Amino acid sequence: MLRRSDLKLPRIVSRAPGKLVVLGEYAVLNGAPAMVLAVNRYCYAEINPSKDDYCRLSVRTTEDQTVKFEQGMPSGFEIVDTVLRFLPGPRTYSAELDTVELFKDGIKLGLGSSAAVVTAWAGAWMAFSGQDLVAADRKTLRTFIGLHRAMQGGVGSGIDVAASLYGGVTHFQLDGCAEPHTSDLQLPKGVVFTGVFTGSAATTSDYLKCYKQWQIEAPGEAAIQQRVMIEIAQTGISAADTNDAHGFLEAIVEYGKALEILGPKMGAEIFTREHLDVKRTAELLGVSYKVSGAGGGDVGLAFSADVDALEEFKKRVDKDYCVLELEIDKNGLHVEIGA
Repeated sequence: MLRRSDLKLPRIVSRAPGKLVVLGEYAVLNGAPAMVLAVNRYCYAEINPSKDDYCRLSVRTTEDQTVKFEQGMPSGFEIVDTVLRFLPGPRTYSAELDTVELFKDGIKLGLGSSAAVVTAWAGAWMAFSGQDLVAADRKTLRTFIGLHRAMQGGVGSGIDVAASLYGGVTHFQLDGCAEPHTSDLQLPKGVVFTGVFTGSAATTSDYLKCYKQWQIEAPGEAAIQQRVMIEIAQTGISAADTNDAHGFLEAIVEYGKALEILGPKMGAEIFTREHLDVKRTAELLGVSYKVSGAGGGDVGLAFSADVDALEEFKKRVDKDYCVLELEIDKNGLHVEIGA
């Protein structure tokens, strides 16, 4: 494995994919099994040594921003500063972060942009700081989840970080000590999918706070709802693991219904009017549809074993919303060190 010290004036480049949660939203926080896809929309990071005594950071999101500051001073970008606070480095730097692919028309798509940024930036920074290239292992996952939670006020399961780090399709679950456990999955043979962006964004941390507050205020009701979601997620993941397309597609629909019920209970609109509109189109065509992630806007996820039906779904939905032509990213975080 190549170390940074082996090179002169290294240039570090990294890439981390976004995600789509398939099953297990919310309930994953209580130890439920969950399933997530890494998708081919990316955050890119590049770090070079600075040519003077200042640090420079350029960030591309909804607009281009560039800042210049002294070593040891904050950049003003929370994710960057959080990583450097926990993983300090020895020198000044000149860096770029590009998350344009995770936004549309200035609005985040709901593809786990913050997790992708943390993963891409932390992976690049660890290489730049003189450490080995990051290994996609459980130790790194714990570190990156910790960084992401620190940035989000301590909330979040880490499932989106796992997708960005590992790539592919992942079975994710927290144990009783909130330690993440993962294994590889595949979609059932013949099942195809697409994303649908409804045109509005939601703040995941706000929805997670609503969920947590509901659990405190109505523990009995919350426990019943969680058991329902856990059972559906287990059934769907087992179906994927045994190549049962029919069972998997049924679980997608049932988990979507559970999220519809959950929203009013916890006082948040998980299935928005737009998502319900898309769902009606899916039902007419026999396509399985649900929100992906916290809901409240962002992206929905449609699955089918009928390619023609999914193509017709995309054609109809794209008239009012934005169909995201996505593929599974199989590689996860990728970091390169070069002169």
